[in-house]
Amino acid sequence: SSGINAEYGGVRQLIVHSLEVLQNKEFRSLSLTSEKWLEVGEVSRDLASVTAYLRHAKEEQGYTVVGVEQATNSIPLQEYQFPERSILVLGREKDGVPAPVLHLLDVCLEIPQTGIIRSLNVHVTGSIAIWEYTRQHLPTATGGA
Repeated sequence: SSGINAEYGGVRQLIVHSLEVLQNKEFRSLSLTSEKWLEVGEVSRDLASVTAYLRHAKEEQGYTVVGVEQATNSIPLQEYQFPERSILVLGREKDGVPAPVLHLLDVCLEIPQTGIIRSLNVHVTGSIAIWEYTRQHLPTATGGA
């Protein structure tokens, strides 16, 4: 479902740990061919590769690196204005965003929740964050209705 969410949200590129995931039967079933319309890149899961990719995107390409994680310095999602050139970083199920990656974030967002269990699955978190980015960057209609 990550591919679908990225495609509808106007995401320019989806980064996966291995392009082999595109051949995975479950991924293909959930993506509904969105990988055909969305550029997909590969960055290995090892921390050195991830941090090098994020540093390059920040320093050489002017991206803002935005993570979603429950942390002491997190900003509520609804209070943040996404820059157009944003990279969304999501952690792994249960483990979250690794500390070396947290240190590279320009901003850390949190999706406000109530209740006892304050946790969302990664794909849900990604969908909510992509929607908020999309909502903020949708062209506004001009003229009367």
